[in-house]
Amino acid sequence: MSMESAFKDLAGGGFEDFAPKPKQPEMAPAPARHVSPVQLERLAESQGFTVDNLPVQRKALKSGRVASKDKPQPMSLRIRVGDWNRFSAFCERNEYSVAEGFAKLAELAENL
Repeated sequence: MSMESAFKDLAGGGFEDFAPKPKQPEMAPAPARHVSPVQLERLAESQGFTVDNLPVQRKALKSGRVASKDKPQPMSLRIRVGDWNRFSAFCERNEYSVAEGFAKLAELAENL
């Protein structure tokens, strides 16, 4: 049995039925119309529908407050394990928290 005859058997006698579909005529897209959410809601109400999935517009709060300098700021640092071990040992020896140890380190760095 040759490869050609095996495919003919699988295809039910041949590949004559297999042909690409004719290309469909392309339709021009409808022109885009901008409809405001208010217009959309009015139209829906006039037809007896309610629109409850419109995005909620939130007003930004204007705040003149400045963050406190003592407020902690979560951060991620990439440091070497050996450096972290030395820093941890320094904090433990001097009974500092990590924040206090970092403040001391920053103070020492200013005097370099």
